[in-house]
Amino acid sequence: MASARASDRTILAVALVVFAAIVAMGAFALLAAERVDAAARQRWTELVSRALESKAGLLQRDLASFAHWDESVLRTAYFLDVDWVHRNFGKWLRDQDHHDRSYIVLNTAVAYAAIDGEQVPGEQAPFDEPALFPFVLDVQKAVVERSNHKDVDAGAGTGTPSAFRAGYVRVEGRPALVGAISITPDYGRVIAPEQMPPVAVTVLFIDDHFLNELARELRIAEPAVSLNPPETGQHGVAIPFAAGEAEPAWLVWKPDMPGTALLHALLPALIATTVLLLAAAACVLWYARRATQNLAASEAYASRLAYVDPLCGLANRAMLMRVLGDRLLQLDGTGHRLAVFFLDLDGFKDINDTLGHHVGDVLLAEIGTRLKELSIPGLLASRFGGDEFVILVPIGDAPGEVETIGNAILEAVRKPTAVGGQFLAVGGSIGATIAPTHSTEASELIRLADIAVYRAKADGRGLLRQFEPRMEHEVRQRRDTETDLQRALKDNELTLFYQPQFAADGRTVIGFEALLRWIHPSRGLVSPAEFVPIAEQSGLITELDLWAVRRACEQSVDWGAARMAVNLSPVDFRMRDLVGAIRRILDETGFPAERLEIEITENLLLGNQPEAFASLTALRAMGVRVALDDFGSGYSSLGYLRRFRVDTIKIDRSFIQNIGQTDDAAAIIDCVVRLARALAITVTAEGVETREQLRYLQSVGCHHVQGYLLASPMPPSSLSRYIEQVKHTHEHSAARHAEA
Repeated sequence: MASARASDRTILAVALVVFAAIVAMGAFALLAAERVDAAARQRWTELVSRALESKAGLLQRDLASFAHWDESVLRTAYFLDVDWVHRNFGKWLRDQDHHDRSYIVLNTAVAYAAIDGEQVPGEQAPFDEPALFPFVLDVQKAVVERSNHKDVDAGAGTGTPSAFRAGYVRVEGRPALVGAISITPDYGRVIAPEQMPPVAVTVLFIDDHFLNELARELRIAEPAVSLNPPETGQHGVAIPFAAGEAEPAWLVWKPDMPGTALLHALLPALIATTVLLLAAAACVLWYARRATQNLAASEAYASRLAYVDPLCGLANRAMLMRVLGDRLLQLDGTGHRLAVFFLDLDGFKDINDTLGHHVGDVLLAEIGTRLKELSIPGLLASRFGGDEFVILVPIGDAPGEVETIGNAILEAVRKPTAVGGQFLAVGGSIGATIAPTHSTEASELIRLADIAVYRAKADGRGLLRQFEPRMEHEVRQRRDTETDLQRALKDNELTLFYQPQFAADGRTVIGFEALLRWIHPSRGLVSPAEFVPIAEQSGLITELDLWAVRRACEQSVDWGAARMAVNLSPVDFRMRDLVGAIRRILDETGFPAERLEIEITENLLLGNQPEAFASLTALRAMGVRVALDDFGSGYSSLGYLRRFRVDTIKIDRSFIQNIGQTDDAAAIIDCVVRLARALAITVTAEGVETREQLRYLQSVGCHHVQGYLLASPMPPSSLSRYIEQVKHTHEHSAARHAEA
């Protein structure tokens, strides 16, 4: 029954999709056609409007050919030759461009008229004064203004400037294009008379001939003049009448509808596509109906797989969250408790990297088998992801029950496993939370358990730690410190302090060590021991260290010949072009490479990274010195010094502070100095705080010393005395070399 209902829902969904596709296709076609038609209407509106405007320009060309002819001036302004004017003006305009009416106006009187190409006495000719005289007066006014302007600018000339006016008006109630032009010579052999020049006026009614010419030019269909706006099925533009025309009129025509035409052309294809979609939908629905039984049969099997991790055979994350949610609901008001153990394997990544992922998969499967075999009532073990497992166990009120279960889980994980003929062993760290003590929300319980795992790993791994509120505070504080550190880089909150380094005599300054300091706006001075580890884990340390190198080079470039020691983290040597970055800093700051000393720790050499050795070799080839910092505090090995030569060994301060306290400290220092001198390596003792320590270091032959006894770290503004000492020593040494 459930399968049948699922099939019916599938059929309905497919039918709705097909219907929606057909509707969308039709809507898209209609929308596209409408947009194409709208674009065509806009284009034709602009085209017809420009054509009406251009008619006035063509009218000026027709009139100018007569008005600016010297012969026209003679036969109109000096004496009126009516027959000659008729042949060359009225009849000629009628024959050439079908001008309906033509007039010659002398001052304010019509001296010549041609109606439909026939000569009519001026005093008898129809002349619509309200419509035509404004054009005549505008032309005469323009002639006067231009003549006055011409006289002022250049004195009296040989001719009167020409003027032209044109526009659309109603003549005797009919829309018409009217043009008027002053008859003036073209500055040839005829001098214009001093009186007002004659004005030639012509009228073209917007009639069938005008519209047919426009239709031939623009290829529009059925043009006509209408007193009403365009109706449905028509398109039109308003005739641009001159100012003062109260009654509008429109030029209308049958519109070109390319979008609609295209839609009609594509209609058979659209119908065929619709039929194909319906046929395809029918096939899909038939197949879906047939496949319902097979789908129902495999549904249960797929559901089981969806909640089981295929590698370990444990519950997967989806199953974990489902069961955890159900068990949390069962705790309401019952007084029972539920322990959530978050197990993270220790050293599993090394096995994957060294032996391969297939070995890691075998190990994970074995861990899953062991967790399933734990004889703990109500236990549910799940693989949360990667090498992380979450175990749910109902618990009571007995003290130490969480520790007992956690230790049992750790003991099961620690057992060696035989894989490929060799025994492998991994440990685990567990973080535990208890519901409802810590939370009653599934995701929150797991998040807090993950925080407790982090504390277990930080405390040495292989441990169980129950969540405590301070752990979350520490994680949040760590995250805030990382965020503030990113901001500090941008807001220039970081600074460098410099601790002078002295020769063994304790007086001669031979260099400085740059020490990074962070002056937080609210927390004040933040210890490097607090923010440097966070910077190393977040990846900010490389940016910090390169900033320190650049800043130290910029500030100390003029400090004489003193060396400048700057610390680099092992993380920095994972940078692809660390050597290139330091070379650019030296080039841009002008700092000599031989004055720069890079301090590294033994952890970098312990990693035996070929890239790190290559970078150190390239830096030494540039002239940069390399110092091995905190020597003796970690994994010191003569093999490192034999494989890679360093310039300086810095004895860790823990040995210096034990001088006179323990016998082995003095013996170790003596051996390190003898070894370094045999290898031609400079020895620097750091952390010198007493006179006894200084005298002993002098007695064993230590080269350089630094510590609070001699000088504490200080800002550049407080280093003037030491800088002057370095410069004086350098100048004195140079003078002695010159004398020699």
